[in-house]
Amino acid sequence: MNNRKILVTNDDGIDGAGLKSLVEKLSAVGGVDVYVLAPDSNRSAVSSLLTMTEPMKFVRRRDKGERWFSCSGSPVDCVIAALCSTLFGESVKFDAVFSGINKGANLGTDIVYSGTCAAARQSVLYDIPGIAVSVESYDGTWKFDDVADFCAKNLDRLISLCRSGSSEKSSCDLFVSVNASSSDNHKDAVFTSLSARDYCDRISILNDPNENADVFYGFFRGGQIKSNVRDRRSPLDFDVSFGGGISVTRVFAEPTAFDDSGSIF
Repeated sequence: MNNRKILVTNDDGIDGAGLKSLVEKLSAVGGVDVYVLAPDSNRSAVSSLLTMTEPMKFVRRRDKGERWFSCSGSPVDCVIAALCSTLFGESVKFDAVFSGINKGANLGTDIVYSGTCAAARQSVLYDIPGIAVSVESYDGTWKFDDVADFCAKNLDRLISLCRSGSSEKSSCDLFVSVNASSSDNHKDAVFTSLSARDYCDRISILNDPNENADVFYGFFRGGQIKSNVRDRRSPLDFDVSFGGGISVTRVFAEPTAFDDSGSIF
């Protein structure tokens, strides 16, 4: 029986500590071969950015392993290249994609902007299970191993959650977003719904230092994030992860239209 092949990517970059921890834990699972294709530097908050008009550069990182490659593009570029090219060889067909472990939460509205979640979503669009994994630090320390261990121990279950149908032959239509706090010991994992995030962002507009009256510069100013209730059918992802548990949220990969009917035009 052939080993299952798992692709690991992220948006923090190939040297990210969270990615390293996840690869180590998944590689220890019997019958699993792990491959890595991740951005060559940080690509946080790029969402589903695609590189379409210029070539991408791939570099084998032998300092990390024969199956490690960096990519000059985005997390989504990494997934497309791994699933739709011969970079890893003609015979490599992936069974799942894990994205992370991200340094920073991807809760609620975050998934719209997250490169980590976009990579998992892209995998599901190709009918391959995609799992995004993120950790938030509330005290300035970053610990990834316990969450990585959770993913390794529950590999089959997480993969199965990418199908809304009960059959193993059902198409993948959901990606899984796992969130937790930075900790050596988490409470039980629970299914969660998405919170709504108000970022309180603003852009500061400054005049051109060269005194050109028609030129201005804008600087992004992040605000204090507020998490609000969107859906109370299950606990909120924010509440669970902030409370020391592991939040597991299943999200439809395809945009879903509101169920209107009839003619209004």
